[in-house]
Amino acid sequence: MAGNSKETKEVKVLQSIFFLKSPTRTDIAHHAGTSPVTVTALLTRLLSKGLVERAGKMQNRSGRPSSIYRLASCVGYSIGVSLETAGFRIAAVDPRRTVLWEGDFPLSLSSNPAEHLDEITQQISAELRQVMSLPEMLDRRPLAIGMSMPGMVDTERGMWLQGLQVSGITHIPLRTIMERAFGLPVVVEDTTRCLAFLTAERRWPDSSRDMVYLFLGSGVGTGIIIGEEPYLGSRGLAGEVGHIVVEEEGERCTCGNVGCLETVVSRPSILRRFERRLSEGVISSLQYFRTKGAGPLTLDAIREAALSGDRLARSTLFEIGTFLGDACCKIIALYNPRTLVVGGPAAILGEFLREPVWMTIRQRVIPEMLEGFSLDITLSDPYDEALGAALLAARRFWKNAPGSGIHFS
Repeated sequence: MAGNSKETKEVKVLQSIFFLKSPTRTDIAHHAGTSPVTVTALLTRLLSKGLVERAGKMQNRSGRPSSIYRLASCVGYSIGVSLETAGFRIAAVDPRRTVLWEGDFPLSLSSNPAEHLDEITQQISAELRQVMSLPEMLDRRPLAIGMSMPGMVDTERGMWLQGLQVSGITHIPLRTIMERAFGLPVVVEDTTRCLAFLTAERRWPDSSRDMVYLFLGSGVGTGIIIGEEPYLGSRGLAGEVGHIVVEEEGERCTCGNVGCLETVVSRPSILRRFERRLSEGVISSLQYFRTKGAGPLTLDAIREAALSGDRLARSTLFEIGTFLGDACCKIIALYNPRTLVVGGPAAILGEFLREPVWMTIRQRVIPEMLEGFSLDITLSDPYDEALGAALLAARRFWKNAPGSGIHFS
């Protein structure tokens, strides 16, 4: 029992180092709920095992420099997967948030929706095993897997509820499936929440607390960060703002309502709005895509047209930005975030959305709620979803580690 107790205390120290941003011996003792003397002994053992490293010094209140500690890369790694309709990405990160490996893979699905779940899990599992067996990964321990899934996710139960553009997905117990396959803890998370958490991690300590991330992609979602924690709601479904109504005489949404935010600012809805305007014969350089066989209209083409001064592009984007601003007003009123980040594929149009969004916010939000508030419209890296999933998996792993019976040699 004494050995088990010692190992549990060591894990608590490792846990504290993971969660603290610049952990000194005193900080670790406070976080782990033990004395500095005990922490000193535990750190000595962990340093000798190569599980902990010194990462410099910082001045404390007494004027003496204190050593800062960090986890060694060999402690283990978490691995994240992000799924899209045509492929998936995998990213592995060590406990210091250093990226160890990234890769993308095509996804091959049959015409039978009933087979899609098995095809997705089998292809992802096969590539995960390949990554885990790479030479650079063999001397490290896999700790947890994070899954960033499109559509709707019940984080609490690890359920993939809807696949958005992936058919054949209805209330899938994805966490159970993957945990049985790998024997590791698995986190199944919403794409937007993965991006929100990664964004907050990168911005810490500036603009990372009380942040909302609004994702404009094939759908619309929201990731909410309160303090340093993602806000999940009672079932892990918090942030479904894509179905708040912003355009009363707009398109009918898949949810049955008319004028949902998703029917206005998602990538497909933006393209449909422009296609309608062009089909009405409005003069625009974008007519080229309808009359000259230049291929399907793209967000890049719309942005280029707006940059060149195209009146249709600019006026339509201003209109879309006003609807987006309406949604931002509701988000600010509900959550009073310090930072609202707008990201996703449609953020490529940000320079033309920003003005109407800010105009609407200033008109409708009380000034007191805008003190210290910042709005960022930014594009993410293709691997950010997988990295966010990996970091969330690592966070959940270390939260549960002291009581899990796990030990590190």
